[in-house]
Order: sequence, then C-alpha cells, then structure tokens
Amino acid sequence: GYTLREPLGVTVGIGAWNYPLQGALWKSVPALAFGNSMIFKPSEYTPSTALWLAGCYAEAGVPEGVFQVVLGDGQVGEELVQSDLVSKISFTGSAEVGRRVYETAARGMKKVTMELGGKSPLIIFDDADLENAVSAALLANFYSNGQVCSNGTRVFVHESIIEEFVDRLVERTKKLRIGDPRDVNTDIGPMAHNDQFEKVLRFVDIGVKEGATLLHGGKRVNDLPEELRDGYFLSPAIFTNCTDDMTICKQEVFGMFMSILSFTSEEEVISRANNTEFGLAAGVFTRDIQRGHRLVDNLQAGVTWINNYNLAPMNLPWGGVKYSGLGRENGLGGVESWTQLKSVYVEMGNVECDYPK
Repeated sequence: GYTLREPLGVTVGIGAWNYPLQGALWKSVPALAFGNSMIFKPSEYTPSTALWLAGCYAEAGVPEGVFQVVLGDGQVGEELVQSDLVSKISFTGSAEVGRRVYETAARGMKKVTMELGGKSPLIIFDDADLENAVSAALLANFYSNGQVCSNGTRVFVHESIIEEFVDRLVERTKKLRIGDPRDVNTDIGPMAHNDQFEKVLRFVDIGVKEGATLLHGGKRVNDLPEELRDGYFLSPAIFTNCTDDMTICKQEVFGMFMSILSFTSEEEVISRANNTEFGLAAGVFTRDIQRGHRLVDNLQAGVTWINNYNLAPMNLPWGGVKYSGLGRENGLGGVESWTQLKSVYVEMGNVECDYPK
C-alpha cells in the first residue's frame, strides 16, 4: 500500500489588512503549488495588492480562474465560507471573527487554517544581553506600527534588571523618527486607519484608569509637516507597573503598546506567560541556552524564539494554539494544510476469502 497527496479543490483565502501582500502570498502560493484553485478576499481596507498579485499570476501563465480576487466586506467572506463549492478556508484576522468563520466552516465539514490574534509574552532574564533584549522589545512592539499579530506585547523582565532595561528602552524609543513611511529615514509611520487609531487611544485610557503607569507616548503626534498632520500618527506607548489582571495585559491592542511586567523566577514567569486565552508566539532572552530550550518547551505558543523575535522564515511552519488559531501555514505544515491524504491498497494475487464458493 501507499499514500497519495491530493489537492483539496476550490479553496478560499481571507486576508487581513496589516500584511496584505504577504498574507495573500502565504495563502495562494502553496494552495496553487499543490494543485488547488483559490478565491482570495482581501480586507476591504487593503484591496489593491491582491488585485496586483492576480495580475502577476496571469502574466506568469497561471490559467484563468485558478486565482481569483473577490472584493467586499465581511458579508462577502461569509458567503464564500458557506459555499458548497469550497473545500478549504484559510483565514487571518481577529479571534472573534475567526471563531465565527470556524463555526460556519464546521457545518460544511470544511478544512480550515486559522491565524488569529495574540497577546504574546517576551521574557527577559537577568543574564540576557541587555541591548539585544531592548532591540527585540522595540521590534516586538513597534515594528509596522505595532500592527503585527505575533507581537510580544507582554514584556516580562526579571526584577533585578527591570530598572536598567526600562531606562534603556525609553532612551531608544525617544530616538525613533515618526513621519512619512515613504521616507527611508522614517522609523514609525501612521496607523492603518482611523478605527485602529482610536482603538489604541482607548486602550491607553483604560491602562491609565486601571493604575498602570504611562511612562512614554500613547498620544497623537501633531509635530509633523503640514501634509502629514491629518494622518493617524501615534507615539509608541510604554506602560510600567502593570499586573496580569489588567485589561491592557489581557486583550490584544494591535498597535504600538507595550506592557512591562516584572518576575522573579522561571516557574513563576512560565505560569504567568501561559495565563492567557491566546497562544500565537513567545520569546525568551537568556545566555543559558538550556534554560531557553526549557522555557520554549513549556510555553503554550505555536511560534517561539530564543534570543530573537518576529523572524518568520518561509521554511518553518507558522500558526498558533488556543484562541490564536488552528493549523499551520508555510514549511512542511503547508503540505498538510493544502492537501488531503488518500490511501491506496494494491493486490496482484488472489483474494483470501473463507466464504464457500
């Protein structure tokens, strides 16, 4: 006997607005490579790159209809998920919407891949290289204006180095250049749209009201050239004196919003880091490589890093656990996500049968 990997047929990809082209590629490339066709619905905020990608596929010789783009809001996505012609859905977005997509797909026994939200921990031990740890915290919270699902927004710092860490973090954050994202000298551009801009400001207010210390940022930036003043520019927010039960430490903000928490022991920080409904990513900074491996082995997350953060090479699978998602994209995980197995049994001799002839 042997097994065959077969395509699933007509698949649907539903992308998010924060990485519109990358998301479309992560879904469509393996889908098409394994013999499927795809209907891709980009976010209504970012439709242009998906249309451009469709043109690239057509120019490269992909047959007409194999990759199609459908524009629209959530209702359009819901109709695609409900269609009896569709055998697989790959969704990237919030956990709330993802649960609804999953429920709808389950009624049709459809295969799903869900890449949802996160509230990921970045754990920094007292033996870590401090400068590298600060660099990782900056990238894990402020890169792409904080609009990254895997961001390490709960930064756990060992109590013995937390003061030094925070001082250096604020010092470097103040040097970040806010401005036109088309300028190569810009470090931080605007939020993607007004809804997200207002959401981050609401969370800043919540953090202050619940007793956390807004050490830096969290405000609209007005000191900009005239042509940028109507943009959705925010200064990166750094909160200290945070506790695990605060709203800002439990809910995904999806903006430049860092919550710093102190810890004393390895066992304690593992328990606290796992005390979340999410499980997309986690990072550990330590010079003790055995400790690093021990930590990631015990952290409930689909993607982990030791002494780095937010690297996403295509040859490694990507995806979360708990409410952060189902299934994996990229790497060998993509084989499972975009194919189905068929078992083949072959007999060239006589059939053994005890029944009378």
